[in-house]
Amino acid sequence: MKTNQILSVITILILLSSLSVIMKPVSAQTASVKVAPSLTEYYTRATGKEFTVAVEIADVENLYGFDLKFRWNTTYLDYVSRSVHVPRDTYLDGVLWNPIIQLADEVNTTEGTYWIAFSSIAPAPSFDGSGTVFTMTFEVIYHPVQPEPDANITLELYSTDLAAKEGGAIAHTRENGTVLLHALPAISTILYVEPTTFRKSQGVTFNINVSIENITDLYAFDISLTYNTTLLHALSLTEGSFLKSAGTTVTVVSEINETGGQVRYALALMGAPAGVNGSGTLFTILFKSSSEATGPSDLGLQNVDLSDYNAEPIDNAIINGSVTILLVETLSHMVEVAGTEYYFTTASSSAVTDFTYNDTQKIIRFNVTGPEDILGFTNITMPKTLLSLKAGDTFVVLFDTKATNYTKTENATHYFLYFTYSHSFHTIEMKPTLIGDLNGDRKINIFDVVVVTAAYDAVPADARWNQLADLAAPWNKINIFDVVVVTRAYGKEWTP
Repeated sequence: MKTNQILSVITILILLSSLSVIMKPVSAQTASVKVAPSLTEYYTRATGKEFTVAVEIADVENLYGFDLKFRWNTTYLDYVSRSVHVPRDTYLDGVLWNPIIQLADEVNTTEGTYWIAFSSIAPAPSFDGSGTVFTMTFEVIYHPVQPEPDANITLELYSTDLAAKEGGAIAHTRENGTVLLHALPAISTILYVEPTTFRKSQGVTFNINVSIENITDLYAFDISLTYNTTLLHALSLTEGSFLKSAGTTVTVVSEINETGGQVRYALALMGAPAGVNGSGTLFTILFKSSSEATGPSDLGLQNVDLSDYNAEPIDNAIINGSVTILLVETLSHMVEVAGTEYYFTTASSSAVTDFTYNDTQKIIRFNVTGPEDILGFTNITMPKTLLSLKAGDTFVVLFDTKATNYTKTENATHYFLYFTYSHSFHTIEMKPTLIGDLNGDRKINIFDVVVVTAAYDAVPADARWNQLADLAAPWNKINIFDVVVVTRAYGKEWTP
């Protein structure tokens, strides 16, 4: 009996072992296929509006091919266009490496489906990391009205296969997207906070608008908005463009009550023959978020009076707002050089990971990632005892290998660099280099000259403006003085 039991156990173990060989899990369980942003939300009439989402493969290893199927609800959304980001050789944010073969790229606008499949072919290397497979633009074609319920639309990844170079399946998770169309009030005139629900980091300034939709004959308004004074500080009130589009206006009340957490703004037309019709911004509030507290704050519209030309009230529905203040994390990063400990500090709205310092090349590297609906920023403090700029040197900040703008301040012991970015996953690299090295390769060559000449004569309002090329006084114009900063150092190379 015991012999039979032992043989049974051995048989089961052999079967399980065989299954594990056949299944060949070839990648970590952290890979994902996801829709970004995960939520697209409309509180006011969105019919006719377009928006774009991306489908991304994140944190993958050894990827050699993919087969993805994606769908949406055609009652509410209409397909507009798509952009495929394959291969990475062509698209810096894409996936897979050349050479590639296209297996499927088919949109069915009637069914609301998209099928895309690509594979690398030898001698292409496998793909590691994160990237965008495609972006897709939709138009909202129907927006529900109360008593209809909100439209909760899933942007669904209903079939996802990721293949490794060896041919096995890569385990991964799926993260669908959502489009939420809040049912509109039956009353056609809507007073609302814009944006309606959103998130901000600690210690930043931002605007919110108080706006009106679909109003007739608006001649004056008196509106209050409340907020949480632990989380927010109101700094200023500014008239919007809507009411004054009908003529001269007079400010009746402009008050900020920081103790009670309320602002009040009243404005009227003066001498105009009729009120204004349509939709637009009534006024704007500039807030600053707390540097210490976190959490949600309601943005409530109260004591609302809207008047027409005949001094009669205008009936309206109200959509309040809310903002959530997120933590800015301050981290200390210790590096050891020749037996001595040095400390860098990052204060960031992002999660900062994989911080490294190469003292031989004087290069700092780290990764940042964070919520896509808030501004990413990092303020890094660097010790001069470890990194001290020589005459003619500066820093360069690279985002995913591309130079970006930053501001620099300093005191007797430290440099402070501050830069902002749109949130997703980024690799940041900072290093000393020559003034005039505009692409971060630590050389002054024809590529740097072209950066300046491509922006020549541009000022900040121009499409060609490039702040990196604004190297010499007088500032805020790319001119011959900026060219000289680069050409006088032509051919030089920075060395540690």
